Amino acid sequence: MSLAAAAARGAAVTFLGQWIKFLIILVGTGVLARLVEPSDFGLLAMVTAVSGIGLLIADFGLSTASIQKQGITSQEKSNLFWLNTALGTALAAIFFVLATPLSQFYGAPEVENIARYIAIVLVLNALAAQSKAEISRKLRFRQLAGIDVMSQAAGIAVAVSVAAAGGGYWALVWQQVTPAVVQFIGYAILARWVPRLPRRTGTMKPLLAFGMNSLGTQSLNYASNNFDSVIVGKVLGADSLGIYSRAFQLFKVPMQQLAAPMTRVAFPILSRLNGTDKYDLYIARAQLLLTYSLGGVFFGAAALADPLIDIYLGPGWDEAKPVFYILSVGGVFQGMGYVYYWIFLSKAMTGLQLRFTIISRPIMIALTAAGVFWGINGVAAGFAAGLVVNWVVLTAFALPRTGVNRKLLLKATLRPLALYSLMLALLTIVSLNLKYVLGPVPLLLLLITLALIYLAAAILAVKPIRRDASTIYASVKLIRRRGN
Repeated sequence: MSLAAAAARGAAVTFLGQWIKFLIILVGTGVLARLVEPSDFGLLAMVTAVSGIGLLIADFGLSTASIQKQGITSQEKSNLFWLNTALGTALAAIFFVLATPLSQFYGAPEVENIARYIAIVLVLNALAAQSKAEISRKLRFRQLAGIDVMSQAAGIAVAVSVAAAGGGYWALVWQQVTPAVVQFIGYAILARWVPRLPRRTGTMKPLLAFGMNSLGTQSLNYASNNFDSVIVGKVLGADSLGIYSRAFQLFKVPMQQLAAPMTRVAFPILSRLNGTDKYDLYIARAQLLLTYSLGGVFFGAAALADPLIDIYLGPGWDEAKPVFYILSVGGVFQGMGYVYYWIFLSKAMTGLQLRFTIISRPIMIALTAAGVFWGINGVAAGFAAGLVVNWVVLTAFALPRTGVNRKLLLKATLRPLALYSLMLALLTIVSLNLKYVLGPVPLLLLLITLALIYLAAAILAVKPIRRDASTIYASVKLIRRRGN
């Protein structure tokens, strides 16, 4: 199978799997929001904001290094497996011991038990890392998507059952643990790979260097992306964090459902194309597709914030609406820079990415911290401003050093940015004036209809936008034909 066909089929399967997973999570979270208290979501967020860094360290960037290296040997994969396992086990033990100090930091006794159960996830994810990488390296995207969907369905089913029985925050704990169990078992079976005993080789140093740079970047990204939860939980309490975390979870959907799944397909493909004439062509098309799709979704989500939160979470979550609006606007810049992540990984330039991330991410953390004086809305504004700063730093200073044509990528970002900014302004005015007149569902349908009319008019009236739409349509059509 050609790379074009593999990319097409991988993209189709991955998107289908992600949207099935999204619907499962959407329905499940909507049910859970009506069965457990906002403070229960806050308690879990207090723990996962910290445990996530453990997941990154346990992986150590080694699963990514395993996929990026062409011609990796069986012994190298085995050594990576044992290193992941050792790191995951050690970090789980540390997290278990630190459960008590963590609960004291937040002033929430429930955090202690939650943290000790979440420690199990650290071990399971570490054990599964190289099996998942093995499946990804072989471009078996259908199997990856299948395990992803099944694990989330199992997690939601267990969580809703526990919540319906009055389990409170324990329902949310099992929602985290269950998918990790299913993924560990599923990846191990499907990988059809048994690691050898560890052995010294002379080829591990480049893999570890790649992994360390990747880990450094991911750790800084994680810290800046989750510092908001830590400071809200510490300063404003579990109730405020529960509200903030639900808005944040909904804000993450476009990246999870569009950008992140495409990484599974794009990364192994681009790694093979690195150094060829086709590389820049693939990157330019990817930027155009991602910017128009993610920009539309993020700006559209901001415009729909009021009815969307009412429908998704139900009554009692009004404070989440402005948080979601602000985060969604900032998310546009996160989406515009996502292709940079693919470039750094596929070109093995994680060291370059790390150097500039060290500059931008601490600024993002400082802006988020400053925002806490204005409550959860201020935290959201600081976080969103940090996303803008990160995009500017990477675009201005890091991207030119990759050898990729910056002007070409900027052309694919600025036009949709202007298009969607005007759309957001118009739809926000309509929403503010009609939200007390129409119910959530009629208002949602009206705003979506107006957005579609606006976009259709823009395509018909503005030649550059019409040309972009034609390019996107031709690219999708070509991919589908090659995929078949």
